[in-house]
Amino acid sequence: MKTNYKPALSLMLVLTFALCSCRDFLKEEVYTEYDPESFLQTEEGINSVLTAAYSNMVVTSGLRDRQFTLNEFPGDIMWEWGGSFENQATLYMTFNWDPQENILSNVWQQYYVSIRNANSLLDNIDRATAISPEKVAGYRAEARFIRAADYYFLWLLFGPVPLVTTTDTMSLSPSRATEAEFNTFLTGELQAAATDLPLKQSLYGKATRGGALALLGEYYLNTAQWQQAADVSKQVMDLDQYKLFDGDLANMFAVANEENNEVIFTSPALPTLHGNNYMAHAFPPNYPIQSNWLNYGAQFCVYNDWVKTYAQNDKRRGWFLFGYTDVNGKAHDLLAPGDEGRAVRCFKYVPDPDAISENHGNDVPVIRYAEVLLNRAEALNELNGPNAESLDLLNEVRTRAGVAVYKLSDFSSGEGFRDALLKERGWEFVAEGKRRMDLIRQGKLISAAKARGVSAAEDYKTRFPIPLNEIDANPALEQNPGY
Repeated sequence: MKTNYKPALSLMLVLTFALCSCRDFLKEEVYTEYDPESFLQTEEGINSVLTAAYSNMVVTSGLRDRQFTLNEFPGDIMWEWGGSFENQATLYMTFNWDPQENILSNVWQQYYVSIRNANSLLDNIDRATAISPEKVAGYRAEARFIRAADYYFLWLLFGPVPLVTTTDTMSLSPSRATEAEFNTFLTGELQAAATDLPLKQSLYGKATRGGALALLGEYYLNTAQWQQAADVSKQVMDLDQYKLFDGDLANMFAVANEENNEVIFTSPALPTLHGNNYMAHAFPPNYPIQSNWLNYGAQFCVYNDWVKTYAQNDKRRGWFLFGYTDVNGKAHDLLAPGDEGRAVRCFKYVPDPDAISENHGNDVPVIRYAEVLLNRAEALNELNGPNAESLDLLNEVRTRAGVAVYKLSDFSSGEGFRDALLKERGWEFVAEGKRRMDLIRQGKLISAAKARGVSAAEDYKTRFPIPLNEIDANPALEQNPGY
């Protein structure tokens, strides 16, 4: 049984008491309040604040919106229909979002709450004199990783955002960082975190050296810093901590297999805590679910034209539901035009037998080793064109999938190899929230949307708008161009 971190219940209780302690009708006496200078003197307090920061940073905190609505539906692989969510999801599939969208506002606020908690720890941890310097360094590295991850995830959506790095002096009108300032901050924080983070943690799901380096490599890739991306990806490989999952690929994301050596950094889920509610969206109409499962009306689908691009012998086809017999005994072919199920479903997150309602216990990998291999392959191709090492790295992922390997003679240009990598990433990372940024990096998000008839797809929409309520509250906050 996995030992995931748990929410900072003690911190929440402290804050609750601070809000509701009173003695008589007219006089309110505060008996307990959150004092970081004393609360962060103990390991219990430090871990409570860290857990609260993790809780708002991890993908499973708002999985539907962070992973799918914002990062899959604008792409060319996944789409949604049905339920009360259809109208909102359609805005993101058709590029008709606007600054007033509550999804954008909620995500912005969640990340900044996590940043605040990390800042609180970083501002006060040096006062924890009863804790060994080695442990203090490790806790500090975790907080820096969490804060950097929050800022990176914000950058993926909005571009450079205000860098708030302390709770000691609060500015109510922080301005956005420049691209250069943001790059300097993020790369410095992840490098520093990697230095002091351990190779492994005692609690599953916490930050490690490999996680910090892999996240840094992904950022370098997405900012076209090719040499740095190649170098850092190699650093992760040289840690000798990770390898491709070599079990039944169709069940790699099952609860029983989630703690495997391919996972570098993950977003833990339990049916009772930060549950993974994806499968409730993936079950097709009248699918024969267990009594402890739930099937939402909002249906997350895969474009059938995309599914058809997989080779017939690709083991990754085992991630999909192509047909089923419903509770009424009716057979469905989800590839058939006119079937009421409408489209193939991705069952990558294998339904958890012990799920509670919509909440399954499948962890959601944020970065896994297959991505590190393909990141280095892409970076080396951008530097040198098609080359033997890039080919070997790409073929390592293809071999695991059971499909034919490429030869160097298959590629006459770097562009051809780049296209092959983009397809491979789509086949490999389906339903993992990678597609939007992969298409942006390759310059194809807008053209792919236009190709499927999305008339509102315009060049400036590679970034989402800063939420309007944040713009209204902060006169120094500049909106992204076009909005």
